[in-house]
Amino acid sequence: MRGRLHDRRHGRRHRGADRAPGRPAHVIGTSLGARVTQELALARPDLLRSAVMMATAARPHPVQQAWSRSLMDLYDKGVEVPPSFYAAAAVVRNLSPATLADPIIARDWVQMYEFAGSSLSPGERAQLALSDYEPRVEAYRRISVRSLVIGFADDLVLPPRLSREVADAIPGARYAEVADCGHIGYLERPDEVNRLLVEFIGRG
Repeated sequence: MRGRLHDRRHGRRHRGADRAPGRPAHVIGTSLGARVTQELALARPDLLRSAVMMATAARPHPVQQAWSRSLMDLYDKGVEVPPSFYAAAAVVRNLSPATLADPIIARDWVQMYEFAGSSLSPGERAQLALSDYEPRVEAYRRISVRSLVIGFADDLVLPPRLSREVADAIPGARYAEVADCGHIGYLERPDEVNRLLVEFIGRG
């Protein structure tokens, strides 16, 4: 992993794990990036001062697998989903009803997803395939890195019970749940998420 791993759609990234040799880093990941963080903490704890995982899981989720397989099937068949349909589906999947209760905000999110488009790159197609994996709960009991796991209360993609399961597996991990936000809760409730991050990292 060089510098950062980034998903253009949801801003999932990792920074600096190998940027400064000999200097462990605070590593933060969300969704797939959180799974990468968990595996990094397990395999190379010497690189991390602490780990934060948001909207994560230690086992595959059937609904997410079905969604990923459907998108991969469309990609493999050369079918491009209309941006308007993809945008509506993405908004319902990723955002909380609390956010969408405001029609102006809901419209803005739909327009943003429409602007991003619905076409997948080969890299994103490969990323979708990572929804199929073996459960890792028992493996994560060996993580020794100081950890914070954050679940988002209205997350339909990876429900917060899955994030809590990760926190329960990691010895000494702290769990926090943010209300009124979905899978991209760090964008819906940035102040609360940032408060949790600053508090956790500051105590390290």
